[in-house]
Amino acid sequence: MNPFLQQIAMASYARYGTDIRQMAFVFPNRRAGLFFRKYLSQAVGRPLFAPAILTISELFDRLSDRQPADRIELLFLLYRIYLRRSGWDESFDNFVYWGEMLLNDFDEVDKYLVDARRLFTNITDLRDLEGDLEYLSEAQVAAIRAFWSTFQPQSDDSNQREFLKIWQLLYDIYSDLRETLTASGKGYEGMRFREALERLKQGGVGEALPYSRIVFVGLHALSAVERELMLLLRKAGLADFYWDYASEKVRDTDNRASDFVCENLRLFPSEFPLSEAITGEPEIELIGVPSRIGQAKQVYTLLSEMLADGQTLEGEDALRTAVVLPDEQLLIPVLHAIPEKIRRINVTLGYPLSGTSVASLVDAALALRKNARQTDGVTLYHHRDVLSLLNHPFVQTACGKEAQALAREIVLHNRIYVRPDEAGRTPLLTLLFPAACETEALPDYLIAILQMLDGTLQAGRPERSEEEPAGMEVLEQEFLYACFKVINRMKELTGASGIRMSVETYAGLLKRMTDSVSIPFEGEPLSGLQIMGMLETRVLDFERLIILSMNEGVFPPRRTSNSFIPYNLRRGFGLPAHDYQDSIRAYHFYRLIARAKHVTLLYDTRTEGLQTGEASRFVHQLKYHYEVPLREKLAVYPVAVASPPSIRVEKTAEVTAKLSAFLEGGSRALSASAVNTWLDCPLKFYFTWLEELREEEEVVESVENDLFGSLLHRVMEGVYEPFCGVQVTADLLKRAAVESSLTPLIRQAFAELYFHSQEVRPLTGRHYLTGELIRKYALKILECDRKLTPFRYLSSEKRIQCHLALSDGRKVRLKGFIDRLDEAGGAVRMVDYKTGVRKPLEFRDTASLFDPSDEKRQPAVMQIFLYAWMYGETAGVYSVQPAVYYLRTLFGEAFDPSVYAGKEKSRVTDFTSYRSEFEENLRRCLETLFHPETAFTQATGVKVCEYCTFREICGR
Repeated sequence: MNPFLQQIAMASYARYGTDIRQMAFVFPNRRAGLFFRKYLSQAVGRPLFAPAILTISELFDRLSDRQPADRIELLFLLYRIYLRRSGWDESFDNFVYWGEMLLNDFDEVDKYLVDARRLFTNITDLRDLEGDLEYLSEAQVAAIRAFWSTFQPQSDDSNQREFLKIWQLLYDIYSDLRETLTASGKGYEGMRFREALERLKQGGVGEALPYSRIVFVGLHALSAVERELMLLLRKAGLADFYWDYASEKVRDTDNRASDFVCENLRLFPSEFPLSEAITGEPEIELIGVPSRIGQAKQVYTLLSEMLADGQTLEGEDALRTAVVLPDEQLLIPVLHAIPEKIRRINVTLGYPLSGTSVASLVDAALALRKNARQTDGVTLYHHRDVLSLLNHPFVQTACGKEAQALAREIVLHNRIYVRPDEAGRTPLLTLLFPAACETEALPDYLIAILQMLDGTLQAGRPERSEEEPAGMEVLEQEFLYACFKVINRMKELTGASGIRMSVETYAGLLKRMTDSVSIPFEGEPLSGLQIMGMLETRVLDFERLIILSMNEGVFPPRRTSNSFIPYNLRRGFGLPAHDYQDSIRAYHFYRLIARAKHVTLLYDTRTEGLQTGEASRFVHQLKYHYEVPLREKLAVYPVAVASPPSIRVEKTAEVTAKLSAFLEGGSRALSASAVNTWLDCPLKFYFTWLEELREEEEVVESVENDLFGSLLHRVMEGVYEPFCGVQVTADLLKRAAVESSLTPLIRQAFAELYFHSQEVRPLTGRHYLTGELIRKYALKILECDRKLTPFRYLSSEKRIQCHLALSDGRKVRLKGFIDRLDEAGGAVRMVDYKTGVRKPLEFRDTASLFDPSDEKRQPAVMQIFLYAWMYGETAGVYSVQPAVYYLRTLFGEAFDPSVYAGKEKSRVTDFTSYRSEFEENLRRCLETLFHPETAFTQATGVKVCEYCTFREICGR
């Protein structure tokens, strides 16, 4: 392979010799200039003053006498002009989005030398077109006529009317923007290019250029201003042009890649045509990978195979190999996928500042400010934003102990919002969580944070010799400094503008600036494996290519139209449309693979959301239009489809010791929930009650079912507490069921169980709604209880403990909380409140309550029977009537809390007749639990696994 740039270098030196030092070579990008200089030095073979190496933008910069205007500065200036011209009172927050579109449109208007006055005119009389637009082709005029003939706003079409109102202002806004920039000596890119061309036409070409000759190499899609400049230089005899159109596919008129080929060759012929033609097809391999990141992993496999074939990927061998990333977000995964044997790599993309840890810290700090709220003059920060900052690596490094302690307190006390005085425990935390911070103070706020963190990193930097490689803290400081410069520049711009904006708008503008900044990788650009974006490959040739993300919608990307200028008008006035970008990407692709020997194309086969899993249209064109043989395969990984492994925990000495804590003399006791858990799933019992595994605690913004039940229990306890030992009548319950009585109880319950605080405060938002729902249930319980009056209330939330002797003499400790006890007609009634889904309160026999294989086993009945047995053991009263209040059935006409037994479904009014049988079954159940040979195994049925916390561990 004889690379295109090498041909240019050899031909140029052969023609001009040492005079080449007075020339300038213009390339699409700087990377191409580096390779050209390398090939030129090889062609010369001795020291020589190099010619000027420029990009087309750098050439215009040298011809322009204006300074580039900052993008954010342009937005502020455009906003003030817009307000002055429109007279409308629109906020900057609403203006930003389409202000960005206008800047892009104005830039294109100048780059394509469009008459802005004619473009931004509401042409109501179509006959005016013939007089005003004579310089346009018939097709262009037809496109303009097509738009204005169909665009006739109706009185009820507000969108079209709004469009016309703004459209009629655009020329004035455009003119004012250019005048203001002219007065300040600045300009946006298109404006500077256009004025540079006009100055060159008026002042003469030879005097303005310090070069004897300018050679344009490898350009393709030219803007109008670039084309006019090149025509001017060609007429003056000062320019030469070379196009990389050797590929037959690039010249194929059926291929979008050829859209600009004929015109470029006609207008700008080469003085010395290159003779080498491209023959043969590269070997192309298409690999589908069912993962976006998996493509990066496949790069490791491909490079390892190259190494195994004897390719060293060092020196020139590596320089002829490139990994191309149309999706530049895959850069970091690809860097991690490079085999260790490849010692040298060259990355052209740079590390994006937006992907660094310091950028994530800034984003978290801005999110904190964005979501802050003011209550009674006090700033409150949302717990998620607070925890996000506290868990950030920088904050953990600077004040880890204090940050962790604060995070634990937030979770422990369930603080939805955190006050600044609660968070300020170190200088950094005080800085992170200020009492107040207006948008105007955001730059100083962020800068102060970065300065303090920089000092922390410097203080913690270990001493290293000059030979030792720099540590991660040096890289982090580099990121801090880059971010500091961006924020400082933003501070200057916002301060000078005097425009007020919201935190959201400020954050959006800052993100635009950080997205455009990348930290360059230092290294030898002409050595090692090349890792580059698609635009960096322009004019460069490689023998081996690995191109990732060859998916339709990624390369080429989906069409977007962020412009204020409609499509037909863009076509009519010669402005680029979405098909323009398609043709450019087609050219880049076909040109890139033309001289390669081996090309590997990777694409993601998944179909998720908007992603279709379809290979790029370029792949289909190669396969069906050009009939290029593709070796297609899928990257598959062995996946064993088998049943989940059986988990079994034997009773080792350690496990037995933990279980012994539930025996007499131990520190723990079994509850009814624990026994039910053992019956449902022994392994879950082991995880929950022996290993004491729990879900990670977090701040709960809404009241979950279990907490809702606890709140209701606490409210009902408070309602009945004054009546303990008293004969309760319907009048008493009616007086208790008033808002003034229930409201303090509801607030107190929330303070204790939800906020974990001694402070009782009014409920707001969703907490208020939950409180009202609790009130509704409490009133309904009291209404049902009035039908049972009179009765004597005994106790609420009664704690009971007792022992059950096993056959070997060991005694098991049992505990429970009885929701409510009352007495009517000489019978004690035991009530258990349930907030879950109602299950039938019917059981076949007592043994069925302890049968794990019985799908109709009633855990609620087992629980209240256990409480009845324990109450009899402690109080000596077994004559108890069990009742279960399923709260979801309270409002039904057939509400019945009674328990029914046997096939006859006889109502259980006295536990005494079930006591002996229940005790015996309970004993057998616990003897199985404490038997040394009984292992903790998984549940036999999977129904109980549906909502299990440990489901992922079991694989059920």
